[in-house]
Amino acid sequence: MLNNYNYFLVLSEELNITSAAKRLFISHQCLSKYIKSLEEKYGITFFVRKPKFSLTPAGKIMLETLRRIELEEQNLENQLIDIKESKSGTINFGITEGRYSILVPKLLKEFHDLYPKVELNIFRETSPKMQEMVLNNSLDLFLSGTSNITTTDLKYQVLLNEQMYVVISDNLLKKYFPDNYTEYKSMFKKGVDLRLLQEIPFVLNKRNFNSRILLDRHLAELGISLNCISELTQPDIHYLLCAEDYAACFCLTMYLSGINQLNESSSSDSFLNVFPIANFTAENPLALIYHKSKKFPSYMEDFKKIIKKYCIPYSPGAKESL
Repeated sequence: MLNNYNYFLVLSEELNITSAAKRLFISHQCLSKYIKSLEEKYGITFFVRKPKFSLTPAGKIMLETLRRIELEEQNLENQLIDIKESKSGTINFGITEGRYSILVPKLLKEFHDLYPKVELNIFRETSPKMQEMVLNNSLDLFLSGTSNITTTDLKYQVLLNEQMYVVISDNLLKKYFPDNYTEYKSMFKKGVDLRLLQEIPFVLNKRNFNSRILLDRHLAELGISLNCISELTQPDIHYLLCAEDYAACFCLTMYLSGINQLNESSSSDSFLNVFPIANFTAENPLALIYHKSKKFPSYMEDFKKIIKKYCIPYSPGAKESL
């Protein structure tokens, strides 16, 4: 059963023999023969062929078992690497698109200087996708908020707790508060009551993303909804749309420096304001997330320390220096 078990894993992901065989660099016939022999060995069907290729209940049990075997094999390799003290290996690290440009360039340079023989693979994905990748052993760990963690199989180490802010341009404020713009702008600096912004257009994150989960909880507490005209996952696009007076949006602490840079470099005559949210006590715990049963080589601890080093300056208490 253990010989070429990755054939089963890849086919379970692709659910198509041709594409799975291509990914495995084997022939269609070879993969079909492997699955057939495995089903004959256990006397049960693991895949339904028609009308749609899918896992049977037995196939799902086999998949869960092989995932555990794959994890244990990775753990064994990591422990043997430490015994050999070779300081070589591979890290598969995930990070969301918005945080990539903020953290990864410095992170890559420092870690490579420390461990030139360790291959660091960076994956830019959404938080839900990275959860899935950790559970199927294609990621070692990822950096994300923890609000949308849906399984007890994941463990996390919080690096900082981010706050959330409203981002809105001067022109948009003037448009929706024409008679008392100066008064409202001064008041909003102390905290925005979102009930006052229900008519203003907003661009928001997708519903299953961490910042949106925190926002929706707050809106539910207020018993209101916002005028969402677009849902986008890229934070930098949110801020560019704000700079064009298209909509307002929300921002987590780490992205404040990007908004400051946009204000400094923009040719627009509309300044982007960043306001705290009144009575919004929830924070976004930014954490390193990994499988609870994962065993890491010793160089992973240094990798975690470097990530934390570059995250700490973006903690809420340090935002004034950004």
